[in-house]
Amino acid sequence: MEVFLKNDNCSAKIISKGAELKSLTVGGRELMWRADPAFWGKTSPLLFPMIGTLKDGKTLINEKEYKITKHGFARDLELTPETINGTSAMFSLEQNDYTKAMYPFDFRFTVHYTLKADGITITYRVKNNSEEPMPFCVGAHPAFACDGDFNNYRLEFPKNETAAVPNYNLETGLHEENNRRELLKDGNSIQLNHEMFYKDVCYFDKIISRSVTLKNNDNKGVRVDFPDFTSLGVWQAKDAPFLCIEPWCGSADFDDCTGVFAEKRGIVILQHDEEKAFTYSISAIG
Repeated sequence: MEVFLKNDNCSAKIISKGAELKSLTVGGRELMWRADPAFWGKTSPLLFPMIGTLKDGKTLINEKEYKITKHGFARDLELTPETINGTSAMFSLEQNDYTKAMYPFDFRFTVHYTLKADGITITYRVKNNSEEPMPFCVGAHPAFACDGDFNNYRLEFPKNETAAVPNYNLETGLHEENNRRELLKDGNSIQLNHEMFYKDVCYFDKIISRSVTLKNNDNKGVRVDFPDFTSLGVWQAKDAPFLCIEPWCGSADFDDCTGVFAEKRGIVILQHDEEKAFTYSISAIG
């Protein structure tokens, strides 16, 4: 199912599979990647109840072994459309036999899209309907179109950052805690190039800022604000004309992890009947 939203300046297209944002135009300018499968056939998958991959492909939940698909199952499932109107839409997902085979909890997960004057606000809401505490990761994966020479793009943070991102081992699927490269030292701007991403994601696990702007030399681009998230992934497929800016709570496992799901870095744990919201927004710049 496709859902279309529109206001005076913006329009959006969302599909019910994974409640994925497929298009966002602001002032007639398309901000999102076109999902060309020659590079990457997605545009903005949501990540729940985990992000990335697990050490040895498995994890322990309540002392029992489980295998959860990469980035979690929500992006692959049909979400139920709810409360749709002209400028906003909400989609929901609850546990079923498929999800419980890899994640043994009862939950309600919703995604709420709301157009604003210069873009869109997205809120993920997670509720624990299980009796026991429920650990989870949650994140976004929006890909933004980069027109022209990618070397003309930069990332700008509102605060000065010193960021040494962990190497992502392509063979093990793990971040390496003691193998890092410094992308920023007391600065707020990173000039981009394709080679930065030849070893996969740049994971800002100790970032201070809660927003980041992607700009070209004409100062056109997008700003992503992520006040409720604790870290940030930045990624592109090899030599692709897009950049993913990914607010996360959690990540792929590190090489020093215990293998216990509730002990993953950045994990969120909800008690019985507890609920938590995670909001980020996309705004056009220039």
